Amino acid sequence: MIRALLLFLLFLSSTLKAQLLQDPTAKAQITAGLTNLYQYDFKESTIIFNNLKAKYPRHPAPYLLLAMQWEQQYFPLKDHPAQGKNYLAHLEKAFELGKEMADRDENDLEASFFCTASLGFLAAYEADQHNFMRVVSYAKQAYSFLKIGLKNTDKQPEFLYSTGMYNYYSVAYPELHPVLKPFMFLFQEGNKRLGLTQLEAGTRKTTFVKNECLFYMGYVQNKYEGNPLRALAYNQILSDNFPNNHWYLLQRAELLTLTGKFEEAEPFIEKMEALKTPYYTGAAYTLRGMREEVERKDLNKAESWYLKSIAFPFEERLTKDIRGLAYLGLTRIAYREKKPHLFKKYLRISEDFIEYKNSLIEHKRLSHGK
Repeated sequence: MIRALLLFLLFLSSTLKAQLLQDPTAKAQITAGLTNLYQYDFKESTIIFNNLKAKYPRHPAPYLLLAMQWEQQYFPLKDHPAQGKNYLAHLEKAFELGKEMADRDENDLEASFFCTASLGFLAAYEADQHNFMRVVSYAKQAYSFLKIGLKNTDKQPEFLYSTGMYNYYSVAYPELHPVLKPFMFLFQEGNKRLGLTQLEAGTRKTTFVKNECLFYMGYVQNKYEGNPLRALAYNQILSDNFPNNHWYLLQRAELLTLTGKFEEAEPFIEKMEALKTPYYTGAAYTLRGMREEVERKDLNKAESWYLKSIAFPFEERLTKDIRGLAYLGLTRIAYREKKPHLFKKYLRISEDFIEYKNSLIEHKRLSHGK
């Protein structure tokens, strides 16, 4: 997300006042670093970002870029405490330096971006930890900077991404996490339909945030709208262009499975297993279980895959909902095999993991014994 927005700022650099993004050498370095990061070549991107930090110690860009580096390289950060501390420290430093820029000129677009980006990453980190009061605090700080984009989509289509995300998630996220609803009066009211329209327009009208619009249109269509088939069309473009991107790979395998395209999903599941990362392995085993249950009708093999999958850890943002799919599968199998104790057990546990619209519908159906 932020990689694309940084490229967008390079595009707008002729209108920016801060020095780094007007430096052709720095712009070329950032572009090269982001390309390497996007391709998971962390060695090269780290060298580039550290060189930028040495040359521009009072600019937020190198600190934000290094934080982004660690989020990808040490996924998930909760398993790497030292890197996690560095990640947070660099985000806080990026905000501090961005705020200094904004204090000098409140209309500085570059400053607004770096403040919004660093606070957004901090809020996402706290959301993963379920520290919702901190999420609200960071969101409140970021809002004043975000409003610049909300007002400028007509003048600059690239803002369709951040504005669409805000309009959609400011409604959808509190719906899933009601603890946040009392605090939403602090922010401009969102609009899910408008947000979707803006993100969709972003997939066609933007240049630098096109990939992010594509990814989140797929994500939103699957998770919140319950339409994995429509989501698949957006992911197709991304997986074709970036076959080595782990997040796109995971999304591809899941969406193909959810739409019943089990044979097409197989090579992507194999790639997930080849990563030898427990989070991806656990997700891959869930998808294998779904194929056995739905396509092959082999409940014993399906149950075996599901049980193997839940022995692996899950990650809050990327694989928690897939863990929920495993528990729902075990719930269905227990129901069909008339094992009421296991049925109640798995139904209860699944509730802790599911947020997908279709999973919530399935849970309700199973709760009524259907």
